[in-house]
Amino acid sequence: MSTHQATTSPSFLCRTFVRTLTLATLALFVATAAHAQEEGDPPERVARLSYLAGNVSLEPAGVSDFSQAEANYPLTNGDRIYVDNTSRAELQSAGLAVRMADGADLTLTSLTDQFAQLGLAQGSIHVRSWSLPSGGGVEIDTPNGTITVTQPGDIRIDSYPQDDTTLVTVNSGQVEVTGPSLSEYVSSGQALKLTGSNPIYAQPVQLYPPDDFDSFDRQRDQIEQAARSAQQQYVNPDMIGYSDLNQYGEWAPEPEYGAVWYPRGVVAGWTPYHYGHWAWIAPWGWTWVESEPWGFAPFHYGRWAVFNGRWGWIPGPPIVRPVYSPALVAFVGGSGFSISVNIGGGGGIAAWFPLGPREPYIPWYHASTAYVNRVNVTNIYNRNVTEVRNVYINKTTNIYVNKTTINNITYVNRNVATTAVPQHAFAAGRPVAQSAVRVDQRQLAQAQIIQHPMVTPAKAIMAPAPARAVPVNVQRPMLQTRSGLAQAVPGAHATPVPVHPLTPQQQHEPARPTAQVPQQARQQVENRTQTPEVQQPRPEVQQQPAREIPHPAQQQQRPEQQRPAPAPVAAQRPAPQQRPAEQARPLVNRSEPPAPQPNFEQQRQAIERNDPGRPLGPHQVENIRNGRPAGPAQQPEVIGHAQPHAAPERSAPPAREPHR
Repeated sequence: MSTHQATTSPSFLCRTFVRTLTLATLALFVATAAHAQEEGDPPERVARLSYLAGNVSLEPAGVSDFSQAEANYPLTNGDRIYVDNTSRAELQSAGLAVRMADGADLTLTSLTDQFAQLGLAQGSIHVRSWSLPSGGGVEIDTPNGTITVTQPGDIRIDSYPQDDTTLVTVNSGQVEVTGPSLSEYVSSGQALKLTGSNPIYAQPVQLYPPDDFDSFDRQRDQIEQAARSAQQQYVNPDMIGYSDLNQYGEWAPEPEYGAVWYPRGVVAGWTPYHYGHWAWIAPWGWTWVESEPWGFAPFHYGRWAVFNGRWGWIPGPPIVRPVYSPALVAFVGGSGFSISVNIGGGGGIAAWFPLGPREPYIPWYHASTAYVNRVNVTNIYNRNVTEVRNVYINKTTNIYVNKTTINNITYVNRNVATTAVPQHAFAAGRPVAQSAVRVDQRQLAQAQIIQHPMVTPAKAIMAPAPARAVPVNVQRPMLQTRSGLAQAVPGAHATPVPVHPLTPQQQHEPARPTAQVPQQARQQVENRTQTPEVQQPRPEVQQQPAREIPHPAQQQQRPEQQRPAPAPVAAQRPAPQQRPAEQARPLVNRSEPPAPQPNFEQQRQAIERNDPGRPLGPHQVENIRNGRPAGPAQQPEVIGHAQPHAAPERSAPPAREPHR
């Protein structure tokens, strides 16, 4: 890796961009996230697969094949996760973590800037929320009712489709359980069992003793809380993936750019956006997936630079919520760019480099001017707090609209970190480090900045690794808004129907036996070896009897102290039993989900015909949904694919030594 110092100041035009971005603000009105999405902008947040142990499978939106899940993969509307028996997984989003275990079949039905809607077909999950955005929240749809988080906290949901039962346990916070003619609040220290779907029978039950899944949930909470304390001065807490930074690197101040994060333990010659692969995720299209365990936040927020021969990551200002980007890179190409090597498979080259400090990011997907400004101002360091806030909350004019301005920027990482791969490897999402070809300075001199490679994604990019385990009910869970509910929007309330206390006779009746029970004593999953996709049923064990939950005012002790002594627990709990595919039950939802994306093959064909390499815009997607040709894009690309031309550069000032 070259020792070129990326503290070199950008060109005059790049500095002009920053001044325009931060000073020439037209305060028309507050551009909220909801308004931005009405204009067809993508969400400003996603979810991330942050932890995997055992067999975890992913079925991306738009395809019907499960593949092996991988850490750091971004998740959005329609993505489905399956966690095999005795396996574990976690997804993170802004202010939210969802931990999965014991055959969990979870669909990310909807994820917007204010609202998360999850569909749990079976298995066990912990939903941990630290905050609820104004006007939004978290909804979990199950076969036996809808659970809406009304106060942040930690809730556990166990869904047993073989018994048509769902157990809701509130460890902290509060939820509202709704369904046909049902609205019941469940507070901290309480649990509710739901049976059936229309009607739904609700019954208070005792709290079960903690099991291995609860211990896993607490451990992840401790890691998250420690990370918040260690990183709060450097990054905004809504930055997804920040919790890994403290464990895998260290911060050091740099006078011009503020705090810089340096990764530890990277291989010699390491460069950003080289050790990972490209994915295709609508509506953003080309999306980078980094291979290091810490590789989410530094590749979807901020900028990279070399300080004294060492790569460092510069986050955006911590005072505003950061806007997610699929990859903060600039692509290079054009008719004058070629590499005379035997790349195999035919086709050309796709090449890119990481953006440096204060260099503008130009989205290759459809986005409004207000979005382009937000995704830049939240990811470029600026010491002026007032300017950052003003630009973030206001609409502004488009400040870069032509290829001449973009190509005249002196990109500091262009000559030291450009990576190139054959186009067929790029389209298939193959590991970049294994496919990369050499690019020298003469070849780079012939290249220009382009909007994106003129490459259509291949089907292989959607399912690169076969899944080791899939649910028996391979069909995607269906939602069914039932009659008797209020308006299907977040926060709507049905007519309350109280859950009656248990009679003395009911309190002493044994609970219905199930093939899976909440308190499961399981072996540690981190060292679990591969198991068959379908587990054989194990002997059932007796559950504890249900009891009435006292009113919160009568609870003088902590919930843990009120629990009765646990009943004898078998060494092995029964594995989850899944309903046959023909018996899959729809999920009871409260909020109307967004319309699904067209399947990947429909999108791929439309992309190939209209604009290879660019994802479809909202208007094109709507056309396909209605059986019409996608047609041309409504938003033209910001920069084109013109011939290369000379780009004036300024001399570089001396590099700065980072403070350590």
